Amino acid sequence: MTGQEGGRAAPKPRAGSRSRRTEVEGFGCPRTEWPHHVRVVIPEIRGGEVHIVEDFGVGGHSAGQGDETERCVLPRARWNAIADLARREFNERLRSLGLPPGAWKPGATKVERMLGQELILLACATAAADEADVAAVGASWASLRPEERWWFAGWLQSRPSERVMRGAALLLSGGPAEPRAPRPAAPKQQVALPLFDTPSGKH
Repeated sequence: MTGQEGGRAAPKPRAGSRSRRTEVEGFGCPRTEWPHHVRVVIPEIRGGEVHIVEDFGVGGHSAGQGDETERCVLPRARWNAIADLARREFNERLRSLGLPPGAWKPGATKVERMLGQELILLACATAAADEADVAAVGASWASLRPEERWWFAGWLQSRPSERVMRGAALLLSGGPAEPRAPRPAAPKQQVALPLFDTPSGKH
């Protein structure tokens, strides 16, 4: 067949798609000299810790700030709990822009800086969450819009501490995993809704 498959016109390649594929690496990181990006360092051996580092690139270096900052360290089990979620989310966005999907590989994987901010938020909250809350953190993160994640990540990084990371974990998970003690049962009685209560002495 020429130009058609099964009676339907064959899709034409998106203009410039091939060149765009050569312009990025990892998860959408530009192939330019020293770009601002986030780097995920996964150990070659099974187990170990995964390090998430923000590299400020040539712009940050020129501004006189540190070249890079380690944003989060995750035990391998915690990383495994979020790696597939982040991969699916980022690849869906990259494909919508005509960019190739990425994959987590042993060694260093580069992530475009704004996607990297979203990853930092997810990783920090996951690292500080209770074990029973890890799935809830991921689900809440996935439900946020990108701009909401950027704002949240900026808030998190403006006051970096374990306490703030813990706060992010609790906000995304909906609260601590520990069950609260049940309140004693109140005696059964007719209770009027406060909205309809009449103040004493008034009619």
